[in-house]
Amino acid sequence: MSMALQLSSRQWIENVGKVIGTGPNFKLFREEKGLKEEDGLSLFMKTPGSLVTAGTNFISPDITEFICEVEMAVIIGKRAERVSEAEAADYIAGYALANDMTASSHWDNGRFKMFDQMTPIGPVISADKVRDHQNITLEMRVNGEPVQKDSTASMLYPVNWLISHISHITALNPYDVILTGTPSNPKVCAIGDVIELRSPELGEFRHRIALVGAGERYEG
Repeated sequence: MSMALQLSSRQWIENVGKVIGTGPNFKLFREEKGLKEEDGLSLFMKTPGSLVTAGTNFISPDITEFICEVEMAVIIGKRAERVSEAEAADYIAGYALANDMTASSHWDNGRFKMFDQMTPIGPVISADKVRDHQNITLEMRVNGEPVQKDSTASMLYPVNWLISHISHITALNPYDVILTGTPSNPKVCAIGDVIELRSPELGEFRHRIALVGAGERYEG
């Protein structure tokens, strides 16, 4: 169901109240990390300031190592509080490609998901334009080199389950963003790298990573 949210311009992220990320959710990635189904799924929060829709994201010089991860983002269209898995899809306004970046140099102090401009996100595709959100191909290339590729069919915890589960923990509001997990082989990247996120169903989004104060822009 398509919601009457203003998602066609890059300014929609100014309305986001929260960004909720999921831990390893793709089956192969979980296997690589030695996680079993009974280990469950971890969740984390990122700030709305982590979102950036421009062609360049400027990250803090305090980050000395970071990881890039292609993900499908789900944008919530109406308030969802303790909704069932069966009705969860009715609360989706749209989908987008996103790079859920991790400041891996800050694992030890808990700041690894807290920095601004660490979630570049592409144009939003209206929910009514996506036939099956559990059959979306996700691909990431770094400087033209393919590094990640998988389908949302490989998720252990599907999108409708995630929405229901999260809505029983905290109410979801219009424009809130859920990052649904990344395939195996997330990539350690560097300043100046050009990241391409691709999906036949969700389009393409390209951005370049720069330092705060670098003063240049890259429009993908």
